[in-house]
This record gives sequence, C-alpha cells and structure tokens, in this order.
Amino acid sequence: MKLLGAALAAVLTGGCAALPGDCGPDWRAIGQRDGRLGAQSQIDNYARRCGVPVDSAQYNEGWREGFAQRPTPLW
Repeated sequence: MKLLGAALAAVLTGGCAALPGDCGPDWRAIGQRDGRLGAQSQIDNYARRCGVPVDSAQYNEGWREGFAQRPTPLW
C-alpha cells in the first residue's frame, strides 16, 4: 500500500507543470497547490512551457504556504 501511495505521489508531483490553468495569472495559487502536493518548485517548467514570465515572488510565497499545509507522510 505504501508503494502505491509513493507511486501516486510521484505521478502527481511530476505532472504538476502539465495541468490546465498553469500559465497564470494567479501564480500564488499555483505555488500553493504545488507546495501542498509536496512538489519542488516548478517555476522553470512553467516559464519554459507557458512562454510568459512567472511572478516568482508570488509563486514562492504560495509554495511556502502550501508546503506548510501538505499532509504529513505516513512513512
């Protein structure tokens, strides 16, 4: 069961930059979501894929807030 959970988490965090609506304008909310999922910063992926500047200050602020709210791993 733990292996299934780890595999699911890897798929979710690896695909964060591929979800619809990831090209702004609310970079703080996008950062919060990524942080809650436990993903590393996806700024470079968004900038490359979206072709628009990422508000890194807003994204990082949201990421920190989301990361603090992420579920505690059971392992």
